[in-house]
Amino acid sequence: MPLTNYLAEFLGIYIVLMCVVMIVHRQAMLEIMAAFVNQRPLIFILAMLRILIGLAIVVAHNRWSGTLAVVVTLIAWITLLRGVALLLLPHQTERRVLGLFERGEVYYGTAAIGAVLGLWLAFAVFAA
Repeated sequence: MPLTNYLAEFLGIYIVLMCVVMIVHRQAMLEIMAAFVNQRPLIFILAMLRILIGLAIVVAHNRWSGTLAVVVTLIAWITLLRGVALLLLPHQTERRVLGLFERGEVYYGTAAIGAVLGLWLAFAVFAA
């Protein structure tokens, strides 16, 4: 349980911070993502980092009982699979995903859901 609590708090705070940046600096984030999607070496590095982080958490924390533990494990698996997908999916798929984020309702909806998830993760540790 200490590892679950640590990861939940760590991931929760990180997710909240990134979602706040997304909300406050929408145009800058969209410009960064648009520039990023055309840089294959950067995409490769991001994919490797996602795989590394996701795999590290999955290996250390692959727990499927208890709500908080399951959510942390799902985040780890999603991170790992997104890294693998970045390596395997065609470049056009990345551009389509970016096109979805350019729509305001999708962009802000994603940021809001992420912020709620991050807050829940961070504060669930205190309630446990």
